[in-house]
Amino acid sequence: MTMVATGVVAINIILSGCKGNSKEQERLNEEAESLVYAAYLDKDYPRIIKLADSLKKLGDFPEGKACYWLGYAYDRLMQKRMAELYWKTGIAAVENSTEEEDIRVYAGITHRLTGLLSTWTEYESALKVAIAATERLKSLGCDTTSEYYNMLIYIGCCQIHFGLSEDNTNKSLEDAYNAQLNYIKRHAYATSYRDAIVGVINISYNFLEKGDYEKSKVWLDRMRLLIDEYGKQADARPDYTEKQKARYNIYLARALEGLGQRDDAAEAYKLFCQSEFFQTAEGKMLASDYLRLAGRWQDAADNFGSMDEYMKDYGTNYSLEIIQKMLLRKYEVNLKAGRIDTAIAVSTNITERLDSAITQSRRADAIEQEAVHEKELEMAAENERNVRQRHITQLIAMAAFIAFLIIYIIVRHRMQARLEKAHNELKTAYDQLEETTTAKERMESELRIARDIQMSMVPSVFPSVEGVDMYASMTPAKEVGGDLYTFLRKDDKLYFCVGDVSGKGVPASLFMTMATRGFLTLASMGKKPAEIATRMNAELSNNNEMDMFVTMFICMYDLKEGRLEYCNAGHNPPIIGDGEGQYAILDVKETNAPIGLWPELEFVGEEMELPSGSMILLYTDGLNEAENCQQEQYGEERIIKLMASHTSESTRTIIEALKADTDLFRNGAEQNDDLTMLAFRVEKKSI
Repeated sequence: MTMVATGVVAINIILSGCKGNSKEQERLNEEAESLVYAAYLDKDYPRIIKLADSLKKLGDFPEGKACYWLGYAYDRLMQKRMAELYWKTGIAAVENSTEEEDIRVYAGITHRLTGLLSTWTEYESALKVAIAATERLKSLGCDTTSEYYNMLIYIGCCQIHFGLSEDNTNKSLEDAYNAQLNYIKRHAYATSYRDAIVGVINISYNFLEKGDYEKSKVWLDRMRLLIDEYGKQADARPDYTEKQKARYNIYLARALEGLGQRDDAAEAYKLFCQSEFFQTAEGKMLASDYLRLAGRWQDAADNFGSMDEYMKDYGTNYSLEIIQKMLLRKYEVNLKAGRIDTAIAVSTNITERLDSAITQSRRADAIEQEAVHEKELEMAAENERNVRQRHITQLIAMAAFIAFLIIYIIVRHRMQARLEKAHNELKTAYDQLEETTTAKERMESELRIARDIQMSMVPSVFPSVEGVDMYASMTPAKEVGGDLYTFLRKDDKLYFCVGDVSGKGVPASLFMTMATRGFLTLASMGKKPAEIATRMNAELSNNNEMDMFVTMFICMYDLKEGRLEYCNAGHNPPIIGDGEGQYAILDVKETNAPIGLWPELEFVGEEMELPSGSMILLYTDGLNEAENCQQEQYGEERIIKLMASHTSESTRTIIEALKADTDLFRNGAEQNDDLTMLAFRVEKKSI
């Protein structure tokens, strides 16, 4: 009876093991996405390919998301066929799923693929993808995103090139544009304006390619208005504003030239040439379309001299598409400019590159056909697996029970054989442990690099302000933490804050960086603490796919008036002292919610007098919740007692004393959370 009961337990363990694996898989997926996102921020497209491909094979990355990043990287490298292959594979992996994350991946892939096909003038294929995607997203109630609006624009742009009903085309474009304007009214952030700018750029470009310069001029006027409004936003990027103004000028030059307004077109081109964007290889290549239309062949030939630099910047090779879209045009402009030797050299280059480009194209086609064939076999096998699944489960349970009986008998009668088997299994486990350790060390090395970058962003030199003493310290619990502190002086106001991001590791570090930059930007504009929290919350809540948040205590001290304004965003209240040895927890009446949870929140601040000699200590829960081996917490009473014993000492001495005392209190126990402290004191005035 005991043996049978033990066998049943063993079967339950086997059949229930999936739950633990599911949680572990979720953790591995998050770590994998953090690594890929870091490569995305660095614009390291070959690294994105290596990471996404290897992580997908290891099972640490869902197929749909892996295909999204693989397609994105190959698109940025201008390898169109590979990008198209991976995006189509990604669509097949998630198109039947109703999981929220899979729907986001589906919207992202179909949006990217539609843009790719439109760029390469495959309008019929682009229409098929965009129409199917918009219909599905609308049926799922996901028709209020920038991806959805931009696919509507792509549909209208494809209709332009097919010469379909002009009224229907204009209506599609106007509906998409008005939907984006309504979205901006509800979410007036720089990111919303950028999405609208991208959509209008696509419309203007497609009318230019079609030669409808009158309509292109109308949309270019809208583009300029959007760029101007974007530049007024607090979180706008000046470099993006200048680049899009330059793009507007070169598109305008092309439209005016097509309308016969040559002098105005030349003036617009002159403005474009004064931009920093014109000095880049991408800018010179973009200008070639206007120069060819204007018949300025010498200038066009000069600009095409930047083609090799442009291809190097994007890490691309000489595919059939590149030969068609770039090399042939380079040949044309040099020939018409009378640069016969250069034209001959380009034609020779085309001849030499064409064979390898054809081979590469055929290979890409073969890979795509093989992938489609494998997918068909997989779908056919899926039906058979579903029919047999129940029988297989029963057979597995029976086989497990029989295997248990055999093992039990062998254990009873052949102990030596079991010991020998255990020895072999232990050796295998050691080999696997060595491989796992190597992978772990490689990941830890990347985390250490991320920690060095993070710590370099934390200020280590504190403001030298008469009548004020301030010092801060941060000690992460892991290689990369989510705590933050920073400060900024704006005229007669001194801003400072402490925050604690949810989670740990690289995602928390990236979110901490966004929060720090948001605080410094808004503080530099002279905003009050409550307004800073409200504006940061609106930005960080937007597209917060990882559901992260940050608690913060934000202060603004008026150096002239001696008043402290503050806003508590879900953070633990600070310790405040009167300079005479009396310390207590600050009575905060408005706690507010953490930043990043709900976009519509309005944060409420408070203010108080901060007399001469007063001191305030901001800290994260890594201080008061520090634990020793008996799981006792350090607590606020110890903080107050230690500060009272160091009343007359500097803020740096007090913080270093707190760090040393928490280390002593832990007595060897591992630090369980990031530890961040910031002390601020108003110096006593000498009589």
